[in-house]
Amino acid sequence: MKLRPLLLVAAALAVLAPPTRAASKNWTIADILALKVVSDPQVSPDGGSIAHVVQELNADSSDYQTDVWLVPASGGEARRLTASPVADEYPRWSPDGRTIAFLSERPRPGVKPDDSADEGKRQLWLIRPDGGEAWLLSSAKGGVSAFEWSRDGATIAYLSREPKSDERRKKEKDKDDAWTPRSTYPWNRLWVLDVATRKAKQLTSGDLHVSSFSIGPDGKRIAFAGQPTPLIPDRFKSDLYVMAAAGGTAAPLVTLKGPDATPSWSPDGRWIAFQSQDGRGDEWYTNDFLCIVPAAGGPVRNLTASFDESVGGLAGGRLVWTPDGGSILFQAAQRTAQHLFRAFVDGSPVQPLTSGPELNAAASLDAHGATLAFLREDSQHPRDVWRMDFPAGGAPAQGAGPSRVSDANPVTREKPAFEKRLVTWKGADGWDIEGLLVTPPDWKPGKRVPLVLNVHGGPAGTHANTCTANSRIYPWPLFAQQGWAILLPNPRGSGGYGEAFRAANVRDWGGKDYEDIMKGVDAMIERGIADKDRLAVCGWSYGGFMTSTIVTKTDRFKAAVVGAGVTNEISMTFTSDIPEFTKSYFKAWPWEDPAFYIERSALLHVDRVK
Repeated sequence: MKLRPLLLVAAALAVLAPPTRAASKNWTIADILALKVVSDPQVSPDGGSIAHVVQELNADSSDYQTDVWLVPASGGEARRLTASPVADEYPRWSPDGRTIAFLSERPRPGVKPDDSADEGKRQLWLIRPDGGEAWLLSSAKGGVSAFEWSRDGATIAYLSREPKSDERRKKEKDKDDAWTPRSTYPWNRLWVLDVATRKAKQLTSGDLHVSSFSIGPDGKRIAFAGQPTPLIPDRFKSDLYVMAAAGGTAAPLVTLKGPDATPSWSPDGRWIAFQSQDGRGDEWYTNDFLCIVPAAGGPVRNLTASFDESVGGLAGGRLVWTPDGGSILFQAAQRTAQHLFRAFVDGSPVQPLTSGPELNAAASLDAHGATLAFLREDSQHPRDVWRMDFPAGGAPAQGAGPSRVSDANPVTREKPAFEKRLVTWKGADGWDIEGLLVTPPDWKPGKRVPLVLNVHGGPAGTHANTCTANSRIYPWPLFAQQGWAILLPNPRGSGGYGEAFRAANVRDWGGKDYEDIMKGVDAMIERGIADKDRLAVCGWSYGGFMTSTIVTKTDRFKAAVVGAGVTNEISMTFTSDIPEFTKSYFKAWPWEDPAFYIERSALLHVDRVK
């Protein structure tokens, strides 16, 4: 994505929109695009350092680059470990802590950057944590998308996309490039690589797409999740397998109905934890649970059956075993926040590890289970690396609360901070509905201002308490500085409120979810916040569906902006790569219930738009 056009827009906005505060303090679009994004914290085995990834604008501000950084776990100045104009990411410590493996698209020796036959730009590299030059480890023709060290550090397992065959390359070169979807499937294959010799061996092939995997603590076995094709809907047919790291036949381990994925082997080798719908179906809005299965095979145990929210939360997350093998850490959305939890192998109740209005994610433990690193952000503070003490034998020590250890965006302390205030109202059927409200910096109760309504995607997405400034798609500070209030509702169908709430708009898109949203707008007007004559609406994906639907139902909005919108549910079903998604929510195919699809397609009611 080239960003220069957006920077030109920023200059235009600065001229056309007089700020409500001193110009030097106000946000510009350039400021927002320049904010750094922190991700993927990884604690060193000894707990002394935390590797993490920082995304920032490159030297000419035309695109983003990512680099690996290190920060002391006790706090202090972070330092850049890699500095490449391309992506350096996915840092993972070797078990002895002497090296860090990471993925990079940097040029490889002997391969021209413009070599069209080169599909494997993303490779494994190694670097010492005290600095120096990185060196190339892998030479996968299909590149590397994910990897994991063995416990002894002797091997690394990784996923690589199956490259084009020589026959297909020749046909493309000769313009004999007719194809069928199946002939172009991007199959993920599981490989193992000997770190000392750099020799790699392919373990999987055929009609089996590997999405995730875990190496057993003895290094001799690998558990992986495989599905019949790489197609997105086929994740609901994903099962768990175990095979020898030396190669051979993969043996099915878990074959429940619905998705079984993200295996994670326990430190003692007894259990494999994974995410699953626990055989309850294959719906897109059903809870994902944290389950365990004996590594030798046996009955599956659901450790979060009484935890009414989907394991993984807003960004998927990861399953992290404590070193004693007694519990597993995970993340989950909780209304407009997100928190870290631990589930216990012995069946004890799920225990929260964090609390409050913040978003917490991406847990990482050191080898002793004493230091927990994670990401945290809230509406007024961008995402950073945080840490807390974590005694292996129980809950975090009293008085040893979380502390921030990185400071990627000090510039935000010089700019206005826009809090997302929690607001509630009664939606359809008297249901309690929540949302978040951003107001102009000089707003005072009773002062009516223009309101922009933003509907989230999903529909099982969530308007969460993310940093208001670090929002590139919708740069909300620019709206607020020009006097706008922003309403971010979580109507029925949203995530974070339990499975029943998430399923409450099944076969009712544009129905009671629409009422929930509009009653939120009414509440902002009734409370003296919004000017009823100056309303706008926008949204992305399902939010685009709702935006287009709203303007066919009411003319109260003066402007509407549809992003990646679904305006015709019939064509969406027939032309998208997830037709089963629509079937899951509408409980019928278009040919089975055409009237329903017509009624829910805004494009077919465009005559109502004013």
